[in-house]
Amino acid sequence: MARYSSAMCRLKDLFRAVLAAAILAVALIGFVPPASAAGSAAPRFEAQTMGDAHVDQAARLYRTILVREADATGARYWGGLLADGYAVERIAQLMLETPEYIARASGDHILDAYQGALGRQPQEAGYNFWAQFENPTAVIIAISDSAEHQQLTDTEPPPERTPRAHPLGYVDTGNGVFVPPILLEIRWCESRDDYTAANTRSSARGAYQFLTGSWAAYGHAARYGVGQAHLATPAQQDEAALLTWQESGTRPWNASRHCWG
Repeated sequence: MARYSSAMCRLKDLFRAVLAAAILAVALIGFVPPASAAGSAAPRFEAQTMGDAHVDQAARLYRTILVREADATGARYWGGLLADGYAVERIAQLMLETPEYIARASGDHILDAYQGALGRQPQEAGYNFWAQFENPTAVIIAISDSAEHQQLTDTEPPPERTPRAHPLGYVDTGNGVFVPPILLEIRWCESRDDYTAANTRSSARGAYQFLTGSWAAYGHAARYGVGQAHLATPAQQDEAALLTWQESGTRPWNASRHCWG
């Protein structure tokens, strides 16, 4: 299988999975914190309704996280990804990792989201409500998609999620398992794509060179009924690599970073 360039892999690695927050985000969407007192400050943005629920959701994230209007091109790009099934949590996480956000963040994601989206401080009850949730990204999305923010910006409500057979940007390993491209690079670096590979100096086995202890610790031994990775099918090894990456990113393969990184 042809190798993907390291530059492409580094780009795709930015999209590594965040903790699943879909259920929480959907549950929180539409929650309206207690109304602020009369005479609260007017919103600092001009409404820029773009006539599409996905685009409007992306534009609200710009206001909430980056505290600025989205240009039409950027909002439509991210809105198109949302329409194609790309998770709003991932888009939000990418914005939260930008130097632009990091430079202005106060360290309190609830206060920052209120200021960015609603242009005001939260009331105590509203703040305490959001503070009980452990996933900052889900909270930020929920505030961004709140009815109050929709009304302030004259934007469409968040759309129904569009299901995908696999996440946007994932590629087939050749065994019917879709993974982020970085895992193909790791697979090649670790074993030259050899699913039967066995390291003679350690217990590393299989295409992704799982150590026997790691294979068990991540639950793969119990999941697939084999004690070492090379005894699993290629599809099972691919799935195991994906599950490991979703839990720990590329950290388990740091020893070969000089090759794939």
